Amino acid sequence: MVANEGTVTMDIADINGRIVVVNDYALQAGSHQFRITLATAGTYVMTARQSGQTSSIKMVCNGGADANKMEYIGTVETHGRASLQSPKSQNAPKYTTTHLFTFGDQMEYVGYASINGSEAESQHVTQEQNASQTIVLQFAETVGNPYDGQPCSGAATVTDIDNNTYNTVQIGNQCWMKENLRTTQYADGTSIAFGSSTSTTTAYRYYPNNDHSNVPTYGYLYNWLAVMGNSSTSSANPSGVQGICPTGWHVPSDAEWTQLTDYVSSQSQYVCGGDSAYIAKALASTTGWNSYTVTCVVGNNPSNNNATGFSALPAGGYLSPYEAFGYRAYFWSASEDNDYIAYTRVLGYKYAAVYKSDYYKNYAFSVRCVRD
Repeated sequence: MVANEGTVTMDIADINGRIVVVNDYALQAGSHQFRITLATAGTYVMTARQSGQTSSIKMVCNGGADANKMEYIGTVETHGRASLQSPKSQNAPKYTTTHLFTFGDQMEYVGYASINGSEAESQHVTQEQNASQTIVLQFAETVGNPYDGQPCSGAATVTDIDNNTYNTVQIGNQCWMKENLRTTQYADGTSIAFGSSTSTTTAYRYYPNNDHSNVPTYGYLYNWLAVMGNSSTSSANPSGVQGICPTGWHVPSDAEWTQLTDYVSSQSQYVCGGDSAYIAKALASTTGWNSYTVTCVVGNNPSNNNATGFSALPAGGYLSPYEAFGYRAYFWSASEDNDYIAYTRVLGYKYAAVYKSDYYKNYAFSVRCVRD
């Protein structure tokens, strides 16, 4: 519905905020109809802007067209409105749209709700709308974040000071790097020295398995001093520790790792064998792991791994000597146990679960950052 005559800017953006269609229209006051075609299935937001005012709607595209297009059809002459009502309060609409439709149009209905802190999407109902009626929309019993496994909205990638670019992944309400950190500098330009021995007094980085060719895939290994920079330990969620991470990102605390594993355990699609602790396969990458025949462990049919998109790789660690390359993934947290030991998370080729452990701070492990 256009309130005043004038120019209206219409744009459509995908879930990453990338605008795929934008047009300007000179419109009279009243209701207008457009035909939208989109090349890629997914969730989109269409926004209309006029004289500093905006109005947006969410759209779900189930199938791709040849191109992204927005076509003006004309004014709307007839006369329907859709409303959603709460089943416990049938007398008052839960939501009423200002967008008119013509009886006889093919309509698609989808509901959105917040369930256990995540946005849930109902089953879709498609039908020809010939009269006013109540539409019942069903939600699945177990629903995770609909954006799980996809690039984070507004941050599909992140680039560090070395101009390394990392893909990101949304899991629950957290946005993670889906690659191991491989920077040689802090965000302020301070270099991180390459180490040839363990140290509790010098920040060091190391090649996984002592092989520089592993860095592009597996990232560097870092001792805890390198990970934290000049920051103190943190058990908060979020940690507030930028440390070695790019600006706008931080080193996850032990509590943030727990948030990740608790969420994955709560989603049946990520659990193996019906045991909520068996989530390692859902977080592990599909490549790089040694094989193992026990059901539900990471090394058993690794092509079935990585349902979450987290893509944990078995970079092993530097414990003087190097160890566990291809066998384990170790990840630092920003939380210490005491002056000598800090908490980690560990995935292993023989493990079905993700384990919380603690290691000496002079050891070197992989790092994943979380968006602030």
